Amino acid sequence: MSTADESGPSPYRWVILAIAMLGTFIGSYAQFQLPPLAYKLMPALNLSPSQFSALMAGPMTGSLFICILGGALADRFGVKKVVAVGFFFSVIGCYFRAVTDSFWPFLFMTILAGLASGLLVGNLAKLFGAWFPQRQMGTIMGVCMISPALAMFAGTSTTALFPSMSGAFVFSGVLCLAIFVLWLVFAKNRPEGAVEPPVLRANQYLGRAARSRGVWLAGCSLFFVMGSVMVFSSFLPNVLQELRGISAVKASLFASMPTLGGIFGCFLGPMICSRMGVMRRYLIMVGLLSGVAIFWSWQLPTGPWLVAALLLAGFLQYSVQPLFSALPMLLPDIGPVYAGSAGGIIATVQVLGAVVVPTFIITPLAGTNTTM
Repeated sequence: MSTADESGPSPYRWVILAIAMLGTFIGSYAQFQLPPLAYKLMPALNLSPSQFSALMAGPMTGSLFICILGGALADRFGVKKVVAVGFFFSVIGCYFRAVTDSFWPFLFMTILAGLASGLLVGNLAKLFGAWFPQRQMGTIMGVCMISPALAMFAGTSTTALFPSMSGAFVFSGVLCLAIFVLWLVFAKNRPEGAVEPPVLRANQYLGRAARSRGVWLAGCSLFFVMGSVMVFSSFLPNVLQELRGISAVKASLFASMPTLGGIFGCFLGPMICSRMGVMRRYLIMVGLLSGVAIFWSWQLPTGPWLVAALLLAGFLQYSVQPLFSALPMLLPDIGPVYAGSAGGIIATVQVLGAVVVPTFIITPLAGTNTTM
């Protein structure tokens, strides 16, 4: 049972939701500044398609190494302290991309840029579980996930308007610093007077979460979901420019449509699933429709049909993520005590899909075959 269920929800929970949305915004924004700049960045850094794919996965690559540990530490020391450390490094990564001129330093900076959001996403279920009733967890997770979708939309649709690449990266660094300060001022682990969970050793939190079948099921599902999202969103602007002959600015605008559709999918997906009453049926239906939409949408004629298809593809891709991400607080064997470690495992497997699928599976197999 969550803290909110025991003592009644605190009005401050909406401040927590707002600051969490800002925290999840910056990582995706920094990441999705890259696709609109691909036509400049790839020749400037002499990048191959695989290297650019690795850069796109960079903000999440660090999560592979820190999310599990971050979840266990959040169970032990609290979400606020753990995420604050991540923000310190993210400010450095976002800003200093502006002064790097080769692949490896740029990759290192992109990894740093994603640390704060990666740590926060892995601990969202634990953070929200202390402030919101369990019956609202799916909806609240969906609302929060609107933020990275908005960030992706903002990154892909506005970055091409900056006069230079360095200007775009400096802006993301300043924005990250501002959010860091807001996190330090407003973030709280739990309501005043709430009962603190028992203090255990970090390996006890992690061991309990690792034995949960539900945790691994959610993680594996998000592995494939995020792999699909990354492949589609990373290469769509370049594909529209090179194969469809669309200008860079228009291609950037079209490429932002899936993330705009995802904004509605994050919020409406859990509601539709709740109305259907059977999660398995909903997930199967959405998975099949999503595959069809991703394959055909970008091939439609330029105009309203292309916009509608891209919006639908994004809606379907994002509509299942909140359901899986909310599971740690809903699983009887996890709950608020172990939610950080469980969320860390789920986030790690999710990020692994975002890195492995586009970089080591799709790109080597497909090469320049866009349809594949």
